[in-house]
This record gives sequence, C-alpha cells and structure tokens, in this order.
Amino acid sequence: MAVMLWLGLWGLDRGTMWRDESATYQMARRTLPQIRDALGTVDAVHGLYYVLMHPLLALHPSEVTLRLPSVLAAVATTALVAALGCRLARPRVGLWAGLLYAATPVVTHYAQEGRSYALVAAGAAWATYLLVPAAGVGPRTGRADGSLSGSASLTSGFAVEADWADRHVPGSASVAGLAGRDAGPGPGTRVRSAVSVRGGVPRLARAASAPGQRGGVTGWRWAAYGGVVAVTALLHVFAALMLAAHALTLLISRARRPVWQGWGIAATGAVAAVVPLVVVARRQSAQLAWMRRPTPGRLWAVVEEFAGPSALVLAVNLLLITLALARPRWRSLTAVALPLICVPPILLFALALHRPCFHERYLLFTLPGIPLLAAAGVDRLVVAVGSRWAVAVAGRQVRTVVGRQIRALAVGVVGRRVQTVAARLLPAKVRRLRAASRRRAPLGIDGLARAVAARLPAVGVGALPGAVAARLVRAVTRRRAAARVDRFAGVDRLAGVVADRRRAVVGRRRAVVAVAAGVLAVGCAFVWQFPLHQLERQPLSRQDDLAALAAAVGRLTRPGEPVLYDPPKERRIAIAYPRPLAGLRDIALGTPGPASGTLYGVDVGPAELLRRLGGARSAWLIAADEPRVRPVKAAVLTGRFRLAYSLCLPGIRLEHYVRVGPAG
Repeated sequence: MAVMLWLGLWGLDRGTMWRDESATYQMARRTLPQIRDALGTVDAVHGLYYVLMHPLLALHPSEVTLRLPSVLAAVATTALVAALGCRLARPRVGLWAGLLYAATPVVTHYAQEGRSYALVAAGAAWATYLLVPAAGVGPRTGRADGSLSGSASLTSGFAVEADWADRHVPGSASVAGLAGRDAGPGPGTRVRSAVSVRGGVPRLARAASAPGQRGGVTGWRWAAYGGVVAVTALLHVFAALMLAAHALTLLISRARRPVWQGWGIAATGAVAAVVPLVVVARRQSAQLAWMRRPTPGRLWAVVEEFAGPSALVLAVNLLLITLALARPRWRSLTAVALPLICVPPILLFALALHRPCFHERYLLFTLPGIPLLAAAGVDRLVVAVGSRWAVAVAGRQVRTVVGRQIRALAVGVVGRRVQTVAARLLPAKVRRLRAASRRRAPLGIDGLARAVAARLPAVGVGALPGAVAARLVRAVTRRRAAARVDRFAGVDRLAGVVADRRRAVVGRRRAVVAVAAGVLAVGCAFVWQFPLHQLERQPLSRQDDLAALAAAVGRLTRPGEPVLYDPPKERRIAIAYPRPLAGLRDIALGTPGPASGTLYGVDVGPAELLRRLGGARSAWLIAADEPRVRPVKAAVLTGRFRLAYSLCLPGIRLEHYVRVGPAG
C-alpha cells in the first residue's frame, strides 16, 4: 500500500488536464440538478462518478483533488490484491502480487487520472475478495499427482519433502519428526479443510460453524457482494462482466448448490440495479462513434499493456503465469485469477464486433489476475528449489539418526562386556565395595535393585526364598530395561527438539531469503520500466494537453476578438482553462452547457452566426484536427472571410480569418 501510495502521489500534478478529465472537472462542478439533466443526453455511464466527485471539487477545485480519489482507489486495489494472495495461497504470494500490481505502469497511469477506471478496479477487486469467503474458497495446494495438502505458514512448503522422504526412504520413520514436524498445525492453529475430489480439483470447503450462524453470516456476505458488484457496475457498466468470471470460478471449483443459490440471488440483484443504466447508455452509444471494430491484435495489445509493457517484463510474466498454470500449487488462486483475466476481455471483444466498444481502460478491473498468477508462479519456482534442498536434508538426517542408534547399541554391548571383565580381574575392588555395602544402612528395594543390577553380592540373594528371589530378579530386570528405554527415548526426544529448532531456524531464514528475493525481482522490474513510469508523469502521456493549448491560443489572440469552436466539444479548452481565453467572445454559443443539459453547450445556426459576425473584421476558429470531423463553421466563414493564418497544434487547428469586404 505504501508503494502504491508513493507511486500515485509522485508527479500527480502534471500541470494540465486532458479532454476526459476536463469533462469530469466541468460536470462535477455543476449542481446536482444540472448533472441529472446532462446525464439524460450524455455520459450516463459516468453519472455516479460525477456525483461522487461533486462534493470533493466543491471543497477545492484543482487537478490534484480531481485525481486523488483515483490514487486512493489504486491503493485499495493493491491492498485487496495482496489480501487475495494471502487468502488463496500464502502471505508471500500476496506480498509479491501486491507489489507486482503497484509496479505495473498502466496501473499508475489510471491511478493519476480523474476518471472512474481506478475506482472500478477497486470495486471489482473488493467484490472478488468478498466472493472468496462467501463461497468458502480457501487455500488449496495441488501437486503434480493431483493430491492436495493444506498450508498455513511461510515455511510450510519445505515440509512436503519430509513427507516424501517418509514414504520413499527406508528406515526413516522419524524423519517427519526431524525434518517436517513444524508442518502440522500446532495448538490453537486454525486449519482450513481441504477436500480432495476426482482429478485433484478442490471442492469449496464448508464453514465450520453452527447451521443457523453459518446461514446468517453467509447471507450477509452475499448481500455485501451483490451491493459491491452493483455499485461497481454503476460506476461503469462494463464492470458487470466480472459476474461471468465469478460464475466460471464457481464452476471450476465445483461449488455446491447453496453457494450457487446465494451467488445467483446476489448477481440477479446487481444486474437488476444496472439494467436502467444499460438502457440509457444504449441510447447514448453515439459517444463511441470514434471507435472501430477490434481485431485479434487488440487482445494481444491488452496482454502486452497489462503484463508488460516492456518485452523483458512481459516475457518473464508470461513464463511465470505458464508455470503457475502448468504445475498449479494453489488451485483456488488459479480458479479465481484465470477467469478474471480471460472471460471479461473475450466477452467485451465479442460485443465490440457487433458494436465497437473495446478499449483497455474498460478492462482495467481484470488486471489483478495477472500479478496473482505471476506471484503463484514465483512461489511454485521457490518450492521446486526448496524440494531439492529438503530431500537432501532428509537424507542427511536419516543417516544421522541411524548412526546414532547403531552407536548407542554398540556402546551398550561393549559396556556390559567391559563391566563383566572388570569384575573378574579386579577382585580387590569388588571386596572393598562389599565391605562398604555392609557398613551402610539397609539398602531398600531401590538399593537392592541397583546392587543386583550391578552384580554386586551386597546381600545374600541365595539366602532368600526362591519365589522372592525370582520376583526380585524380574523386578530388577524390568527396571534396567525401562532405564535403558528411557535413556534412549530421552536421547531421541532431545535430538528431535534440537532438529526441530534447527529446522525452524533454517526454514525461517530460507523463507525470508525467498521473500526478499521476490521483492528484489519486483524492484528490478520497476527499475527496468522506470522510464515508462517517468513518461506517465509527463503531459504527453495523455491524448492532449489542454493547458498548453489554452496558453498558445491566449498568446496569439487579443481580447475582444470573436472565436468559434468547431465542433462544440473543442470548447473544453476554454472550460478547463478559462483564464488565457477570458477576453475572447464565444460568438457561436447559443445556450451554455449547464443550461442546455449538455457537456459543451448548444451553438446557434448559420444564419444567426453570420448576423453576429456582421461587424467583425476578423475571427478565430479552433477546429478539431480530425479527418472524420466536417468543418461546419469554416464553411460558413468561407466567402465573407479569407484564411490569413493557420497553425497546427496537438489535436487542434488554430485558424485566423480576415473579412474580405467591408464589415456589416
């Protein structure tokens, strides 16, 4: 979150707005009734966003205020991506995924733009995060053979190899206790269930709670999910495509009937809330007339933009994603991330073949799936490297344990032989011990057992009755056997504790090294693409620079001269930066935008325009530099005015017309 916040605030004030930001700036500064009237004719898909921005720009209208909500939304999306990685896999996967998302140049592009796309991405990430617990999706690990195993710690990946050694290394019954003892849950550890089904595909786990409590909690979760989806789709209607991705997630996960019912009710409510907006937006589809039908190359361009855009970073990301999909370790993460990055782009592409509407900014909410899969690929690579290390450690520990047992047995046998030989060769020593034992107090049962065990005739065993002597010998034998077992068990326990602590320390160190290596790799990718991040902070990163255009027009014109905007949308220059053009007369404007319920106002007809130009000696024309735009006002000026000056600026043509005959 801190990284995304720093990247979002870095260079936030570019000193200019581009055309779409100027639309947000002027619409959000209108009154709520004026916003309502304008949405009936234009930009209905951005209506909720304009309403949300209205109080912010009323407090302090500036470019930083305009873009700050997008920065905060990008920060929230980064946090949600990291949380998804932690919930569906492990903490280090979440950390890597969040950093990868924040370091993507296209993310910072829309994080510093006063439009709704960053907010839509945050809403989609939030809805996906709510889907996971509502549907009961938990972390599932899948090996190459399709088996599943749970994991709850950063270092648990190294315990899989100890289990392999237990099954494949002969005589390694205690290896799991030495090399993999920390893999199991400890006291008080919350364990999520992992249900294995045919093909190794995980079923959604049922929540371990009371039936009534579970139903109530799940109902609130589905209600929250449906509400977030509805609000996100109202921010931009194409965000509703995430419902198709979530449906595929439930299908892959083999969700049970109650899950489908809860999701279906939530999705139906969200779609019902968005249907009126779809109807209105369909009537305003002429706003997208500038778009063309996409080609398959546009899909690849989206992949390049989201997973790159530099060739090296793109290749590495695609390689990691391929590794995560070919040998999936976290199947639940794959079931969530893969549909998110595949389904909405394909559906939008199919829709654009019928009605052109395909653009990368409409698909920004699908981008979190790429860093999630890339981080899963990194984790799979780390575990593969750790597997070789763990198997080698298990083999060394097997040899150590077997060697210790052999040495202990050898020492016991040799010790008994040495004791017998010493008793025969040193009779004086034995006599002194006998005399000392006679001078002591009665030995008791323990002393007697020790004496008999040491083969010292401190008491006359032969003088005792036969049954008593037999019981005494059996008791002494059992005590000696128990002492020997306790001694070896204590040695084993001590060795196990030492090995466990050693393994825990080594595992933690290796986990820290793995996490640091992943963070360093993300940092290297950011440094490699640093020029692209710098470019995103420049005015040229957008389609136009309205501040520079307004300044250029202000320098070339004089106060009081008439100016015409052809078409009316070029009036956005004067609306966004009115100070340089404050002295010019907008002679073609009939009704301003707020009063007419439009973005840029309504112009007068040709006859009224000629009447207003009756006493003018010259006029300035600001025309769109677009081949598809027909110059209507230039045709009106032709005949009475001649073109005296023309200047091509980025996106516009500035033309100065001078009257041919006398004025009037």
